[in-house]
Parts: sequence; C-alpha cells; structure tokens
Amino acid sequence: MPIWTIQPIEPGPKVTLVHWQIFEVPFRGFTRSWTRHLAGWSCEDRHGQVSSVLRKFDPSSRCFMTANGRKYRVMGPPGFNDDEAHVWAEWKASWRIDEERDVTQEVLALLRSGPDPDGKGEGADEGRINASK
Repeated sequence: MPIWTIQPIEPGPKVTLVHWQIFEVPFRGFTRSWTRHLAGWSCEDRHGQVSSVLRKFDPSSRCFMTANGRKYRVMGPPGFNDDEAHVWAEWKASWRIDEERDVTQEVLALLRSGPDPDGKGEGADEGRINASK
C-alpha cells in the first residue's frame, strides 16, 4: 500500500479524524522530549493519516492544532483500523521510531472533563497536550 505526503496547510488546514488514537513517541531521539501525534482515518481524504507534533487542543470542540498550524477534529470514540495501522507503522519506520506510548485514554479523559480545563478560555495549552510521564 503506497504512502504519500499530505496536502500543504493552505488548501486543507482542517482534517476530521474518526477511529483515532494519540501516540507519544521519542521524536528525533531519546535525548529529546517525547511528542504526541494523532493517527486516524481522514473523513475528507478517505485514508489513514498521522499528524505532526500536537501543540494545543480545545476539549469543548475536540479540536487539536499541530506545530505547523493544521487543525484536526476527532469524531466519535477512539479506535484503529488496518489502513491507519499501516500508515502509523510506515510513519514510525520513516522516522526510525521503534517505541511508542498509547496516550489515547489520558487525552480522552481530558476531552471528557469538559470545556476549558485550564480556566484560560482557550482550551489546553502545549504543556498539557505534550506532557510526558
């Protein structure tokens, strides 16, 4: 199954993912902080997709923003299918990542906790979404 790059942000800045999960990986080596990435099925493009580094999220809208400004909205419960698993595995291989932590349930708990968990009026900040254990 082929893997290709996603569209630049300008023509497609918003992506809706179903059957999604959030993983934490040692992006660019173990000496750096682990980063979090969404993996799921893109409703718009009808294929598996992996996000760049997640920076912010808004629990009330279930929207995430990446470091490069792309916005993702997750719909429905978390999950995974064969296409997403394939894309996730290929993404990890291309970045030579062989470790991961599934942090979906941790982030799901924050999504369920209601709007504005930090009381800042804008959803969680980068530290909240990318906190390593």
